[in-house]
Amino acid sequence: MPLDGTDPHVGGIPLADLVRDFHKQMVNFARTMVDSPAGAEEAVQEAWLQILQSAHSFEGRSSVATWLFAVVKNTASRHRRHESRIRKHELLAQEAADPLSGRMHPPGHPDAGHWSVPPSRRFLPEDETVTRELVGQVRAAVAALPARQRQLVILRDLVGMTPDEAAEILEVSGPAQRALLYRARGNLRNELERRYLECP
Repeated sequence: MPLDGTDPHVGGIPLADLVRDFHKQMVNFARTMVDSPAGAEEAVQEAWLQILQSAHSFEGRSSVATWLFAVVKNTASRHRRHESRIRKHELLAQEAADPLSGRMHPPGHPDAGHWSVPPSRRFLPEDETVTRELVGQVRAAVAALPARQRQLVILRDLVGMTPDEAAEILEVSGPAQRALLYRARGNLRNELERRYLECP
């Protein structure tokens, strides 16, 4: 808290507003790097403390959201080193296969880049009950993604970051970010279809 008694701000935005808008997504992001919900919450609490202490030093060279998630990444990485299981090596094996293989028209085809097998019509919500069910299925499907893919879906599709911002936080190149997002969205679609096809 500033010594002059004023409410803390980051980039002109009140800290209370940032907590309201980003805390839950920051916890979800941290959860992709640590093994427990409690560890993720602890990492984000540590991140908020660091943000509060260094809010005056924010220079605006990146967006406030990019800065917030970069701080979370650092605190969660520290927490991960203290947890017994580190799963980063699982990522490479899980991402080896193309999740959309055979489901999109290949390069050279007149409809290249479009579905050769369209998504199931069961995704179309008909009432509020189905909509709530779909939201639950989406959450579960996102949670089932490999950690790195889950991070990118959170940053791009939930937080709304640009490709460059997400690539900066995850420390990957632009092409790597695009490839990872392609796999993440493909795996998400496949997981959703699997869940819906299993529904009675």
